[in-house]
Amino acid sequence: MNEGAVRAGTVREAVTDAQRAAVADFVAAVPMAAMVHSLHYEVVGANILCEGVLGCTVDEMVGRPVADFVPLGDRASATRMAVQLEQRYPAAGSTEHGRPIGALRRVRRGDGEVVSCWMHVGLSTIAGRRFIVALLDLVNPVADDTVHWRDRAERDELTGLLRRGALLAHVDEWILADLPVALAFVDVDRLKSINDAHGHPAGDAMLEAAGRRLQQWSPRGSVVGRYAGDEFVFAVTFDRPKGLDSTELTESVRSAICGEPVPFGSNLLEVSVSVGVAVREPGESRDRLIQRADALMYRDKAARSS
Repeated sequence: MNEGAVRAGTVREAVTDAQRAAVADFVAAVPMAAMVHSLHYEVVGANILCEGVLGCTVDEMVGRPVADFVPLGDRASATRMAVQLEQRYPAAGSTEHGRPIGALRRVRRGDGEVVSCWMHVGLSTIAGRRFIVALLDLVNPVADDTVHWRDRAERDELTGLLRRGALLAHVDEWILADLPVALAFVDVDRLKSINDAHGHPAGDAMLEAAGRRLQQWSPRGSVVGRYAGDEFVFAVTFDRPKGLDSTELTESVRSAICGEPVPFGSNLLEVSVSVGVAVREPGESRDRLIQRADALMYRDKAARSS
C-alpha cells in the first residue's frame, strides 16, 4: 500500500473484467492475507484471509482507494516506500524481476481500528497488466507493543488527542500535497476561573470533555489535537469544488463542544469556547495558516466578551 493512495479516487484506471477475474484467482491461491491494487491505487482484489486482517469483506474492499486502509499519520513513510518500490522494479516489459519490500506497517481496519502487520509489497504482472501486490501478516504481541508505545507517545495524556507535533505532521502532509486545508483554533474560555473556583481537577474535566466532544464530532479524514494548555486544533482537507464556509464551520465546532454542561461532582460546569477558522490560501505556509486561525480565535473571544 503506497502513498499515492492518498490522492486515489481522483484518477481511476480502467481494469477489464478479465483482469479482475485473473486477480481474484491470483489472490485466492496466496496462502496469506493478500490485497492487489492498480498503479492508480484502486483496490482490484483481495482474498478471504485479508478480511480477517482488515475487518471488512472483499466486496467492501474492491473499488475503494487504498488510502482508506492507510492511517493518516503513516502516509509520509508510505510515500518513501512507493518511491523505493519504483526504484527496485525495472520498466514494464523487462525480463528482470525486482525484490519486494518488507516492513512493519500499520493499517486501518474497516471499523477504524489501527493494527500492525508485517507487509511485503511488490509489483506483479497479472493478465498482461502490472499491479501492486501487498501481503499482510498481523504482528506478534512484542512488535505490536512497540507500535502501541509509539502511538502513546503521539497522544496527549489527559485527552487522548494528538500532541502538537503529530497533529502538525498531518497538516504538513496536506500542504506538501497542495491540498485545500481548513484549520480551527479552539480555546476553552474561563479555564482559570474554573480552576480557581473548583480546583484543577474541574479544569481537567472541562478539557477532557471539550477534546472528546470535538473528536466525536470531527468528520472522517480530519485530525484533532491538543495544541497547548486550553487550546485545541481541528484540521481538515476538503474537495475544492465544494469549498468551505468558515463561518458555518466555526459555529459547528462551537455547537459540538458547548451543547451540554460538563458534570463535575455535584456541579454542572457551563462550557464556552472561542473559535477561529482559517482556510488555507494558495501557497500559504503552515505557520501563516496557524497565525491567522489563532488571530481569528482571539478576535472571536474579544467580540463575545464585549
